[in-house]
Amino acid sequence: MPLNPYTLATLAEQPDLAERFYPQKLRIWPPFMLEDTTANRLWHHLGEDFADFQHYLLNEAGEPVAVGQAIPLRWDGTQAGLPIGWSDCLVQGASDLSSDHKPDTLATLEIAISPDYTGQRLSYTMLKAMRATAQSRGMKALIVAVRPSLKTRYPLTPMAQYVRWTRDDGLPFDPWLRVHWQVGGEILHVAHPSMRIEGTVAAWEGWTGMQFPESGDYVIDFALSPIQIDRAADFGLYLEPNVWVHHPITTEWLRRS
Repeated sequence: MPLNPYTLATLAEQPDLAERFYPQKLRIWPPFMLEDTTANRLWHHLGEDFADFQHYLLNEAGEPVAVGQAIPLRWDGTQAGLPIGWSDCLVQGASDLSSDHKPDTLATLEIAISPDYTGQRLSYTMLKAMRATAQSRGMKALIVAVRPSLKTRYPLTPMAQYVRWTRDDGLPFDPWLRVHWQVGGEILHVAHPSMRIEGTVAAWEGWTGMQFPESGDYVIDFALSPIQIDRAADFGLYLEPNVWVHHPITTEWLRRS
């Protein structure tokens, strides 16, 4: 799909796109964000079973500069029926593969922009591409466990409190939540725990470049809430809260929700 000067392509159309974009992911995400326990077990399904739902934005040279990744699943349209959070979307989508549950909802797992291409509103482009894909497949909704982009600056503020913050004009305080709101997304509720990242104390020290001399909670760069360190058990745990946002694709689903 041409989006002058960019082009959208799926992983099904160009199977090497994930590998080509991976160096950008290493620039975008801190190391610990690539260690979610569920994602490490189930992420392969995106390429093996859902390649046509993985969208990449290519520049004029044909190089991927942004990605939008998603997994289809079944959702009953109620807040109570949502997956627990981000990683649970992978669990449900993979489970629906081997069941008679026909997916009716697209869950966006990641929209990431190369650091060299930020500030060009490409997040809008990728989000709209996800919505268009859901609509073209006859799905009733797009759901996103959103990772608010400025929450890393306020790790001690509970997500339930943060999500209520607004600007003077009444729009959501957080830029990424604001993008979703501006294209018709409905902010529902906090998704927690949305991600679970665990490792030894040495692993966490390697991921963060910090030292953790004693057990307790620590604020680390790029995390939305503190991590928990237990030196006696040689264990560190990060449970990330996200925010559920619903993009209705059909008016029927909007009324039902």
